[in-house]
Amino acid sequence: MLVIPLFTLLFTLLTVSPLTCNLIVSAEAADAPVKLPEEKITADAEEEDKLLLSPGTVTVIKPQEMKGEQKNLPELLKQVPGLHIIELKGRGAYTTASVRGSTASQVAVYVDGVLMNLGSESAVDLSTIPVENVERIEVYRGYIPARFGGASLGGVINIITKKPDGKGEGTLLLGTGSYGKFRANATYSTKLGDGNIFVGLTRDQANGEFSYLNTRNEYDPADDYWAKRKNNSYQNTDALIKWQNDSWTIEGAWKRNDRDLPLPVIGIENDRSWEKGPKQVTDQMSFAATHRRKIGDLDLGLRLEYLNQEKKYDDPKDGDNQFGLPGSSYKHNKYVTDRYGVALDGSLPIGDSHLVEFLWNYYDETLRTKGDVISRFYGIEKHTRYAWNAQIQDTISIGEKDNLWLTPIIRWNAADGRTEFSGGAAINYKFDDHWSAKATYGSYNRAPNMYELYGDGAFVISNTSLEWEDGTQWDVGVTWKGEMLKAKSEVTLTYFGSHVNNLIEYFVVNPQYGRYENVGNAHIQGLELEGSLKWEDWEIYGSATWMDAIDKSDDSAFDGVRIPNRPEYEGFLRVARNNLLKSKRLSAFAEARYVGNNFYDRNQEVKQDDLFTVGFGLRYSIREDLKLIVGVDDIFDKAPEVLFLAEGYGPDRTMWYPLQGRTFYASLLWTF
Repeated sequence: MLVIPLFTLLFTLLTVSPLTCNLIVSAEAADAPVKLPEEKITADAEEEDKLLLSPGTVTVIKPQEMKGEQKNLPELLKQVPGLHIIELKGRGAYTTASVRGSTASQVAVYVDGVLMNLGSESAVDLSTIPVENVERIEVYRGYIPARFGGASLGGVINIITKKPDGKGEGTLLLGTGSYGKFRANATYSTKLGDGNIFVGLTRDQANGEFSYLNTRNEYDPADDYWAKRKNNSYQNTDALIKWQNDSWTIEGAWKRNDRDLPLPVIGIENDRSWEKGPKQVTDQMSFAATHRRKIGDLDLGLRLEYLNQEKKYDDPKDGDNQFGLPGSSYKHNKYVTDRYGVALDGSLPIGDSHLVEFLWNYYDETLRTKGDVISRFYGIEKHTRYAWNAQIQDTISIGEKDNLWLTPIIRWNAADGRTEFSGGAAINYKFDDHWSAKATYGSYNRAPNMYELYGDGAFVISNTSLEWEDGTQWDVGVTWKGEMLKAKSEVTLTYFGSHVNNLIEYFVVNPQYGRYENVGNAHIQGLELEGSLKWEDWEIYGSATWMDAIDKSDDSAFDGVRIPNRPEYEGFLRVARNNLLKSKRLSAFAEARYVGNNFYDRNQEVKQDDLFTVGFGLRYSIREDLKLIVGVDDIFDKAPEVLFLAEGYGPDRTMWYPLQGRTFYASLLWTF
C-alpha cells in the first residue's frame, strides 16, 4: 500500500508557498485505466452516481426543475432528510440550517467554491442566498470530502450556479404572490473572447403582512382575535457575472438584503403600521479567480478570493416599551467584514487503485464594528481571525471486482494560533447492480466564531468564555436501485449518530435577547429515509427523518433533556404529473411537509406545536418558449394556527414570531 508514503509526500507539497484554490475538484482519470469512478462535479451533469460525489451521504437538488414556484433556498432544502430549517422570525427573516442535529454554525455553505460562512456571523443566513441562477445544490452529510475545507460535523451545502454556455440565450422570469410578493429574474449567456460569459440579475421582495391568531390575554379565549403582522417586509437584490474558458473561471457577485426585523408578539396589539420598527441592511460582494491545469496526471487548481460584507442595524424607536419591551439606546450599529482567501487543491490517480485528493486553504478575516455598541458600551472595535485548513483524502479500490472502496481522510484545522487534528474513513461496498452499502466514521473540531464570542450588539449577547467544540460522528446506510412498480427507483436508509463535547448552542434568554453557550455534551442519533419513483409521466420523491438529540452533561440540570431546535420527526413528499389531461403542455405538482413539535429553550418551557402543510401548483406551456406557473403553499392555512404549547406554566399561546400561512403565487417564464 502506498497510502502512508503518499500522505507524507502530499503533506510536504502542501507546506510550500500556496499557489492555488478551487474547492470543486474534477478528478479525471489518467490515460491508463484506473479502477476508480470518474468524478463528475460539473453543474451541467444530467445524472450522477452519488458515490462519485462523496463516499458518505449526499442529496442533489436541481432548482431549475422547480423554477417559477418562487421557492427560496430554505424552502428547497426542506426536502432533504436529516436537515432542519430554523426560521427564527418567519419567511424572509434570518434562516439557518441544522444537519443531523448539528448547530447552524457547524454547517458550511459554499457558492461556486466561495465559503459563505463568516467569523462575524454565527451561521450563514440562507434566506439571503439567491437560487434563480443556481444549477444544482448538493447537501453532504456525515463524511465530508476533502475538497471542502474544515471538519464540519453538520455537513456542507454546496451551491453551483449556472455554467456559461455561450449559446446566446437567456431567460426572463416575472412573478407575483400574496402579501406583496414580487420576484423577477433575468439571465443571459454568450461568447466573450476565448470563453463564455453568464450574467444573472434577481429581485425578490414581500411585505409579509399575513394574518395570525393573537391570543392576547392567554387565560381568556374570548378576547382572541386575528391580526396582521407588521414591520415584516424584505427586499433582496443580487447580481452575478461569471466568465469561463478551458483554464480560468472569473466570477463576481453582489447582493443586498434590506429587511424589517419584526418584534415579538407578546399578547398585545401591534398593528401600528405608521411606526417604523427595527431594520437591517446587508450588502455583500465577492470576487473569485480560479485557474486549473494538469501536470501529467496531477490536476491542480489555484483560487484567490475576496469577500466584503457591510451590515447595518438601526432601531428608530430604540426598542421602547410600546411593544411591551424595555427601552434601550444601543440599537444603531454597523459591522464591516473583509476576508481574503487563497487555496491549493488537486487530485492525482496513483496506479490502478488510488485516487488522492488534497486541499490547503487560508483565510484572513477582519471585523470592524461601529455604533452604540462601541460608543456606549466600550466594545472592541476591531476583531481579526487567521485560519487555515489542510486535508488529504485517498479513495482506494480494494480487490479485483471493483466493488469495494475505502476512503480515509486526514485534516488539520487552525484558528487564532491553535491547531487541531481530526480524521475519518468511509467504506463502500456494491453487492450487485441493485444493492450497495456504506459506513463512515470521523472526528471534528470547531473554534467558536467571532459572532458567538462577541454577539451582534442588538439581539445577541456576548459570551467570551466559549470553548472549542469537538466530537465524533458516524453513519451506516444501505441503498437499493432498480425497478419498482414499473418505475425507475432509488431508496436509501441511513442510521446516523454523533457525540459532541462543549457543543455551542444558541439559547433564548427572553423574548428579545439570546446568547451562545457551551451545552456540555450531546448525544445525537437518528434515521434518514430518502426515495424516488420515476415513470414516464409521474414522479414521486419523499424523505423522512427521526432524530433523538439529547443533552448529556452529567453535572448539569439539563442532563437527559432534548436539545432546542431539533424536532424529533420531519417528513416531505412531492408528487409531479406531466401530460395532465392528455396535454403535453400541462403538468401539475403537489407537496406535503410535516415538522414535529420543537423546543425553543433549554428549560423546555417554550415548545412549538407540530405543523403539517400541503401545497399544489400547475405549469402550462403557452408556447414553446413561454410558461405560466401558478400555485398555492399551505392550502389549508395551518401555519398561522401554530401555537406555543403549555409546558411548565400557562395555557397554549401565540408564538413570539407567528408563521406565514396560505400563500398564492403566479410566475411567467420566457426563454429567448
